[in-house]
Formats: sequence, structure tokens, C-alpha cells
Amino acid sequence: MRLRAFLSRLALTTAASGLALNGLALPAQAADEQDFAYVAILAPETVTVINGQAKTVKFDLYNISDTKTNNVALNFGTAAQPIRADLGFAAPADCAGNTCQLGSLKPGERRSVKFTLKPAAGGTTAPAGTIALSTSVAGTTSDETSIAVVRTDKGGVDLEMGDIADLKLSPGKSANVPVVVANSGNKDVKALGLVVLSPFGLTPALAYRNCEKATEEGITAIVCVFNDTLAAGGSFTLPSATPLRVKVPGNAAGPYDYPIYVGVVGLSDKYVFDFTKRTAGAAGAELKMETIASTTAEEPEPVDDLNEDDNYTLFSVSVPKTSADSAAVGGTFTGAIGTKASVEVGMRNRGPASTVPPAVTWIQYVHVKLPTGVELTKSDDRCLPGTSFDDIDESVRDLSEVTDLVCLVLESVPADKKHLFTLTAEILDAAEHKAGTVTVDGGVQDSKTGNNKAALTVKLTAAGGGGGLPITGAPAGLIAVGGAVLLLAGAIAFRAARRRRIITVVE
Repeated sequence: MRLRAFLSRLALTTAASGLALNGLALPAQAADEQDFAYVAILAPETVTVINGQAKTVKFDLYNISDTKTNNVALNFGTAAQPIRADLGFAAPADCAGNTCQLGSLKPGERRSVKFTLKPAAGGTTAPAGTIALSTSVAGTTSDETSIAVVRTDKGGVDLEMGDIADLKLSPGKSANVPVVVANSGNKDVKALGLVVLSPFGLTPALAYRNCEKATEEGITAIVCVFNDTLAAGGSFTLPSATPLRVKVPGNAAGPYDYPIYVGVVGLSDKYVFDFTKRTAGAAGAELKMETIASTTAEEPEPVDDLNEDDNYTLFSVSVPKTSADSAAVGGTFTGAIGTKASVEVGMRNRGPASTVPPAVTWIQYVHVKLPTGVELTKSDDRCLPGTSFDDIDESVRDLSEVTDLVCLVLESVPADKKHLFTLTAEILDAAEHKAGTVTVDGGVQDSKTGNNKAALTVKLTAAGGGGGLPITGAPAGLIAVGGAVLLLAGAIAFRAARRRRIITVVE
């Protein structure tokens, strides 16, 4: 697997298992709106297994509702899709038959699950098998998917990243992260890249001369290169003298579970050669592999990987509650009657900590109530019609109908920084231009609520005058979702998932 493709895959995985995971829960059909419990499955589509060898397959379950789920069960196989005996399937040890009772999951909680496959040797003519998966809550089916199982005699490299336990760290604290990489295939790999991705601001401490930053799909990761062979059946860890370490900044936002991805990929000779040239003369210690166990194949193979989905693992760093004072930022539409004017409104974080990033259980938003006597002509891409996160009107398409907007804060806002949304409106010839409001929801971090509301007003000028912000681009007659399309789609789905019982899941 090429490093570029691997980074792209991690970028998509970051979106899938973070906010946009809720896109898995887009309702094809919904019953009456209500709170409900929903446990989603995030599993590989295909697993390749070498005949005669055992393969551990792992996947994750997520409670994507905002309520605690009780009596959660996971089922392997169905009456219509039984698991074939020749696949050598073994359910997790604590399961009864092909059913696992998982108990309760907190809102937003992730639960990892593993099962084993060991097909008999010499079965390449057998068709691909299927492992059907389904979750249920209190006996009601929640999510369903399946994993295709492909058998091979040819074999190859099969890199696996070991699980990493979640951490709990207060702001300013740090900890070492245990890393174990295994090659469960039957071919050696000549060179490896250890990839560490922290999308929400926790910086891994990897200041080694054989590590560098790499960016793909807007995601920046740290890549550490090991020009060493990992033999078939072998595994390695990082020595205590040169660990992977994570540190929580002193002003980190909480409560929040910060996801960190650690992955491994086989590297081509060309990548290693180019990397060596780029880093020649670099100072500092070298991050090294420490072999745990090893057998060897006769000849190292190309870096194609039989199963790419288990090349990375996810763990979280849980940070306790910190304080962040979110203050509303109002504005004024300034101009003559019949002209268009723009404002920037939103929120300012007065600190001392950053605001928490979006999560399955909560997204910060700003409610904008427009003043009377104006007609919205252009909306910020991050704003949707509605009065609150749970009251978004997805049916509105004509901006002239909009009187209230919900503007989503889709990132962590550092202390003393603003997060603003640009709105453009035409000033109408009205009897009154009554002031509107800008109200920010500061969440559990915000104990100072006296500054959560600000005015949004209209100031008339003489004909031919004008004011406010410069207007760029053509007026939009319909609400258009632009650069934030992925996160907005996830946010809409998240809101829908919180309020509706899903009947059919659309992938």
C-alpha cells in the first residue's frame, strides 16, 4: 500500500469515525421523531485470509445516539446468511455461540470487537464467504452490515497494528504510548512507515531524525521511516528510550476524547531513498524498532498488503472539563434601503481554554435571529435554517423565507479567537427595523452566560451610501453548502440520528 493512499485512507477514516460517522445513519425511512438508541458498525468491507493461517479481524461499534444504550447485542451470521464452516470462524471468547452480549454503551462510546478466521489449507477454489454482522438494542435491530472473506494460497505481507488502550490526561500532562506492529502474512516487508495522526490538536512527540510531517487530503500526519525488514510472522515495538509520546496542551479543551490514529505501511525502495535524501544531516535521536519475535521468508515482497483496514488503530486521550467563556459577537447591517449589506457575526472564546471540537454528543452552534426589515440573500456555508441544533428546517430552500439560522462551530476555537459567519441581506423599505440577536451555546465549558447574547441591528444610510462588509460573488437564491459539505452533512445526519428511529441504513 502506498503511503499517499494510506494517508488518504486515514483522512477518510478520520471523517468516518468522527463527526461524519453519523452519515452512516442517514435515514432512508423514519418513524416519528424521538430519542432513540443506535449502535453503528464500522467494519472492513473485505478481509483476505491465507489458507491454513489464522487471521484476527477487528472492527468497531459506536453508540451514535445521545442516550445510554442498554442490552446491546452483536450477532454474527443470520438464518439467511449463515457462516460457512470452511472459513474457520471463531467468535470472541466471551460470546455465547454467535451472539455477544455487550451490556451498555455511553453516548459516543466506541467498543472494539475481534473475531478469528482460519480456513483450511488448499481451498482456493472456494467462493468468497460472508460474515454478516448486526447490532441490536433491547432486542430491536440497530445496524446491519457484512464482511466479505476472500481466501488465498498465494499469501503476501499482512501488517497489523496492535490495539492501544485509551488514556486519561489532564492539560499539561503527557504519557508514553505502547506501539506493537506485526506482520501476520507469509512474506517479509523490507521497510516500514509508522504514521501518527492527531486531527484535533494533540501533538505527538516524535522529534526524531527519521520522522517528518506529511500532508494528504488536508490532513497532516507524522511519518517515521524504518529501513529495516519485518519478517513474516514477526513483530516489533518501540524501545522505552525512544517512545511515541503524546502531550495535552495546557489550554486544551475538555471534556473531550481526542482521537489519535497510529498506523503502519510498507514502503517502497523509492520512498525510502527519497526520504533518506530529504533528511540527510538531520539532528536528533533516531526512532528504532525493537524486535519482539521473528521468523523469515526467503525473499522480501513488494509492499502490497493483504488487509489494509487493520494497518491502523485508534485510541483516545480523554481530557477532563476545562473552562471556556463563549461570548456572542453581534453586528450591524449598514446601508440604504434597497441595497445589500454584509455582517460577520458569531462567537469569541474569552478562554482560558479552547472550546471543545465537534463530537457525537455535542456540537457548538450560534443562533442568529435576523432583524426585521431585511431579506437574506446569501448565507454562510456553515449556517442552516432553524432556531437550535435540534430544530433545523431542512425543507427551506428560498433564502427570502429565512428568519433564523443555526450556524455550526465545526472546530475548536482557541482562547481569545473569534469564529465568525458572513451573512448578506437586502435592506427593505419597512416600517421598522427591529433588532435581532446572536446567541451562542457555550456548552458545559461556559459558566459565564451573561455575554452569550448580542444584538444584530440595521443602520440606515442615505441613498447611494452603503456600509458593512464588501459583497463578493453572485447572490445565492438557494441555500448552498460549500467547503464544509462533509461536516455539514455529518451534522445534519447527527441531528437526525438524535431525533429519529432509523429503519434502513444507507451506506
